[in-house]
Amino acid sequence: MTTIDATEAGLAKGSNFTMIMRLLGFMKPFNTIMLYSLVARSIKFIGQAAVLGLAAWAVGDYITKYDPALEMSFSSFWGNMVGSAANANWSIIWGWVGWIAFAGTIVGFTSYIENYTGHYVAFKILAAFRDQFYFAMLPLAPAKTAKLQSGEAVSRVMTDCERIEPFYAHTVAPAVTAIIVPLVILAWCYTIEPSFVYVLTPFYLGTTVVLPWIVSKLGGDGVDYRRQLGEVNAFVSDSIQGVRDTVAFGYEKQRARHLFTVGAQMQEGQEKLYGADANQRALAEIFITVGILASALWGTELALEGKIEVLTELPAMIAVSIVGFYLSVGLANNYTDFRVSIYAARRLFGMMDQDPAVEDTATSTPTIQASSVSFDNVEFEYDADDKDWSRQKKVFDGFDVNIAPGKHVALVGPSGTGKSTVVNLLLRQWDVQGGSIAVGGHALQAFPLEELQKQFAVVSQRSFIFNDTIRANILMGKFDATEDEIMAAAREAGLEGFLATAADGLGTQCGERGSKISGGQRQRVAIARAVLKNAPIVLLDEATSSLDIETELSVMTALKKLTQGRTTLTIAHRLSTVVDSDEILVMLEGKIAERGSHKELVALGGWYSKMFEMQQDEIDVTLVTDN
Repeated sequence: MTTIDATEAGLAKGSNFTMIMRLLGFMKPFNTIMLYSLVARSIKFIGQAAVLGLAAWAVGDYITKYDPALEMSFSSFWGNMVGSAANANWSIIWGWVGWIAFAGTIVGFTSYIENYTGHYVAFKILAAFRDQFYFAMLPLAPAKTAKLQSGEAVSRVMTDCERIEPFYAHTVAPAVTAIIVPLVILAWCYTIEPSFVYVLTPFYLGTTVVLPWIVSKLGGDGVDYRRQLGEVNAFVSDSIQGVRDTVAFGYEKQRARHLFTVGAQMQEGQEKLYGADANQRALAEIFITVGILASALWGTELALEGKIEVLTELPAMIAVSIVGFYLSVGLANNYTDFRVSIYAARRLFGMMDQDPAVEDTATSTPTIQASSVSFDNVEFEYDADDKDWSRQKKVFDGFDVNIAPGKHVALVGPSGTGKSTVVNLLLRQWDVQGGSIAVGGHALQAFPLEELQKQFAVVSQRSFIFNDTIRANILMGKFDATEDEIMAAAREAGLEGFLATAADGLGTQCGERGSKISGGQRQRVAIARAVLKNAPIVLLDEATSSLDIETELSVMTALKKLTQGRTTLTIAHRLSTVVDSDEILVMLEGKIAERGSHKELVALGGWYSKMFEMQQDEIDVTLVTDN
């Protein structure tokens, strides 16, 4: 079975130009600031060229105008500063120093503006990008996000987002200035000697266009590396989450060997990527050296012909042209980062572009008189349209269930018979392929998804506890609840005693996945959420299956308070937890095989009766052993 990261299907389709335009679309709110960055960057490099050109010209100018008769020692200059105005040599020096200082100040100021605004825009865009990625994932969960390993998911939302940052901070502005600044340099050279432009232009084009092309041919696009990095992240995440079982089964060395293998594959991608980058930088130095030599040789010819001044114009033109070379090469040096950014964008857009798991087409919420639940001739198969994930078997084929308002109905049966699927379909995490499901007499599709979720309060075996305080975890039920409402929900869930003894009360940290509190407390926090939500329908999906019998009994007390007066559907493995239900439905192979009250099903002598008797024996043995 494949995962999204291992297939090209996980990448967004389209040309690189399409990816670039999509990335630029995120920049629209910051176009003005980015314009400031572009202008500042251009002025900075023009200023750097000016500093070099002025310095080179200044030396030649000083030599050209040098007059020994007017020479004056440095010490006597300071001693006679007031009377030295007529000294031609020092007036030239200070004149050039002033211009160079002015140009240098401009370079420093614009460098600050460019760096600050460029990274400000990049980080703002990344924050917006993460938000949009998160909200794009919500309609996919859990039907499609389940196919994405947790390590790969983290890699996409964190690492890939970070890899997009160079596109905004080190690609957009360098690409524009790599065009503007060389054009300004060439325009200035043209005013001195037009033929000099014809010598420089091919080398500027070579460093800007040819070098990136060579890098791509050498394999420096980073695609293999990014794909392998995602696989390593996913493997490491799996290894950390499963370390307990790995150690328990003595599988550490085998797991380590596997990690070494996938790590070695990633290293090959790294070596290919950075090897190409090293080759590109070496070639860049060759391009620059040859370009400078060519401009120097041609400039010498021009000087010998008397077309340019050998001591002023020639060194200034060579010095200025060097800035253009390194600017063009700087863009080529960022080409690898650019390619990696495009690939990272493809991975993120590949997830964001997926069709939602269910279509939210409703525009208004129907009025519900009573909270009934009904499944009418439902047909359903997981991932029927995905050959890599399809189970090639229908979970339901003509499934029918009706729960009257205010009634408590239990679904029991062997594992894999479709009990939890009932909850998944009610919450519209998946849509049925046939038949219909209704709440309060209205089809689920008639409700906007946000409004549909308000109809249900869910407590499951896998209720997620976030690495936050108990207060924050309970607030999921009602984000704007008051402190009194939170405490009332905690009391009804049976948390009052624990909170009274905990030093931080509601501020107690739960730890990652609730690791700092017990299993019973985790379930009570989940119950408190449901109490605070105050939804008309309660769904209990194996809510006590992971608890010991003693803890289960205390949690059941809190669950009974939660379900009182509400339409309730309980999915349970332990039959002792559903004996008080109004009706118990026994599911076998996706069908209702038995139905009735606890007494009726025990008297029937079928699956329920046999399983209940077996579980009672287990409970008796447990109680005797505990005593």
